[in-house]
Amino acid sequence: MKKSHLIALMTALAAGTAAAAPTLASATNTPAGTTIENIASATFQDPGNPTGTPLTSTSNKVTTTVLPKPGFDVVYTDGTADGNTIATTPVLTTGAVPGQKITTAYSVVNNGNVTLTVALAADTTGAAAGQTVQYFLADASGNPTGAAITSLTLPVNDPATATDEGIVKIVQVVTLPTDPVQITTSSIFGASPEASVLGTAGADPLVTPGNGYASGTTTYEDAKPENTDLQFVRITVFAPALDNNPNTNPGTPVDSAGNAIPSGQVPPYTTVQVPTEVVGKPGDNTPVVDASGYVTPGAPAGDPTPGGTPIVPNVATDNQVAYPKADANNANDVVLFTNNLTNTSGATDKVQLFPVLADGTPDTAYVYNATTGTFTNAATGVSIRFLDPVSGAVILASTDPSNPTLAKFPTVTVPDGKTVVYRTEVTYPDANDSDPISPIVVKIGADSLNDADLKSDSATTDTINPPAAQFGDATTALGASSTPFPVQTVTPNGTFGGVSSPDLSDATAVFPMDVVNNGQYNDSFTLSGSVTFTDAATNNTVTVPVLYYAPDGSLLPRVSNDPASADYNKFITPVIAPGTEYKPLAVINVPSGTVTATNPSGYTAKLGDYLVDQTAVGNYSTISMTDTNDIVRVSPNGNVAVAKFVAKTGVAAGSNPVNGINNPADYTATGTNGAKPLDDIAYRIIGKNNYNAAVPGFFLTDTVPVNTTFKSVQLLNASGTVITANVIYRVGTTGAWSTVAPAAGAASGTVISVALDADNNGQPDALPASGTLTAQFVVTVK
Repeated sequence: MKKSHLIALMTALAAGTAAAAPTLASATNTPAGTTIENIASATFQDPGNPTGTPLTSTSNKVTTTVLPKPGFDVVYTDGTADGNTIATTPVLTTGAVPGQKITTAYSVVNNGNVTLTVALAADTTGAAAGQTVQYFLADASGNPTGAAITSLTLPVNDPATATDEGIVKIVQVVTLPTDPVQITTSSIFGASPEASVLGTAGADPLVTPGNGYASGTTTYEDAKPENTDLQFVRITVFAPALDNNPNTNPGTPVDSAGNAIPSGQVPPYTTVQVPTEVVGKPGDNTPVVDASGYVTPGAPAGDPTPGGTPIVPNVATDNQVAYPKADANNANDVVLFTNNLTNTSGATDKVQLFPVLADGTPDTAYVYNATTGTFTNAATGVSIRFLDPVSGAVILASTDPSNPTLAKFPTVTVPDGKTVVYRTEVTYPDANDSDPISPIVVKIGADSLNDADLKSDSATTDTINPPAAQFGDATTALGASSTPFPVQTVTPNGTFGGVSSPDLSDATAVFPMDVVNNGQYNDSFTLSGSVTFTDAATNNTVTVPVLYYAPDGSLLPRVSNDPASADYNKFITPVIAPGTEYKPLAVINVPSGTVTATNPSGYTAKLGDYLVDQTAVGNYSTISMTDTNDIVRVSPNGNVAVAKFVAKTGVAAGSNPVNGINNPADYTATGTNGAKPLDDIAYRIIGKNNYNAAVPGFFLTDTVPVNTTFKSVQLLNASGTVITANVIYRVGTTGAWSTVAPAAGAASGTVISVALDADNNGQPDALPASGTLTAQFVVTVK
């Protein structure tokens, strides 16, 4: 007997079960078919020689054939106790992945004395569908070898040899499915080999011993009932434990390949200023509040915010919000987020990143370019790339053939208990900073390659709140008008009417304006404007600031209250919420004596039209907007006053004004006077332009009175000196003008006109605003 066999058998029996270790072929089991022969003998003294050598007599030879005594079992090769179910087995494989092959070593043991043909089948009671189970002979290292088998020949152990021929080692291979319908994190797989032998013994074992089992019967391991002596392996599926987050300053950061990185590559939380100031707050030209956030290092050139856009994470809502400013170009803008992905599954995980829908499936609006690693949404113009936090390189899809499932999207490696840091680069259109714009919301999914489905195991959201604004003339609907030329007409010599100024009758122009916040964050705006007028008396220009009032008529807060400051005439709106507008009033007080300005571009100017130049600047967004089409029309309202005075010695100048015109010295408008026949009567006729603009074609006219004849007519300058050049005359109400003065002697009733003609075109010149023209008209009494 082999000592080792005896020890194994005794140990199993002592434990009360034959399954504590592989039950080996017993050396006491003589192989079936062995012939046992025996001859008896008798020893006696020769009766004739009782003291001599004893004599021996032998019997006939008796022969016995050893009959089959079959027995077999399947046990775990490592000695684990068997007789279990998939629910109770101590042999466990956890964290299995799709397509994985799970091997378990078994020994098929011949506990009898006859060679057996053992059929092998898999018992999968309690296992999920979709797995495949195969059996292989084991090589010397315990690995599967050769083709799959469904039966084997189990020889009898030969006690005379050192080799235990009664044990055949096999390997069970369970291959898990890859179809996500068949394998989920809750799936339970597993199997047990179930061995059986079909009996071949006849009725007379001496005639047909067979394998010792009655012909046609099926016997299972240890001759126990079917499904009772089993050796299951229980297989549970890998359950990803991923947490995809905004930047959280992880303690054990790694790069996209799973290598430890310096903490400096993870932007630390700091205080950032973001435009979340309370709506309606007045006079705040820095409408920001302090928040805990970060700016991603190495902000790209396309980032519209100098120094990088501030980002505020909210781990509770799994969202982080970026607040970019506006830039001066229409090129695409870029914001670079930092995201963290933590793995607590107990094993290293490979994870692919991609834009997802709310249900975790890939967002098919984004088309992935595997070469560039770019996701592009053609409808919105938004594109996404994932970047390594150290090198800045674009993360691409893994091509490792050992991945349990195929990687379709950018892939990162996350060791257990570590956090991979990755950058999410979001590029979005910046066609203009005026039209209403929606938030750019990107939901990023993380899907483990260790599960079968293509569905996010954890998602996080990166949100960009872009700016947009409009400034222009007020409209009823939300928005501002930029195309019409609103006109406010004023009287320059009138009073200042304030925000309730009516059109036409005073010197104040009021333009209702709209400041529209079409962006996605709160902002206030600084307003400024001016109008350049021309003074009628000096022809010099004077610039008048635009004053901005709230709708209730109160003056908006100034940027500076120092009149000497350049910011004195800059005004601040209250903080305006996204999707709303504020309606300030632009007020211009027109100086007296204002005359016509130059023609505004794109507009055919009328007399006294002046363009209002206005600017609005977002105090956080920095969006700069102009409105330059409002027109202050300085009305030509006024008159031409004419006064006629007659010569009278001793009358002081200005003592007898009429129609707003002072009398010259020694002339009166109302005082009594007398003349004798053949005396001359001298009249002074003064015309004054009280319009704020020049009066074209100006001339003075008088009629020779009854009982007189015409003597002369002359134009005088301001000092009373006769003007001798560029004077034209006309006799009668029609006809041509002449440079020759009318001859004396014209009868009463003759109409005589006189004018200046400085440009020698034969027509009266214009009389400037506030200008006067004086004529000396002399007649002789008959």
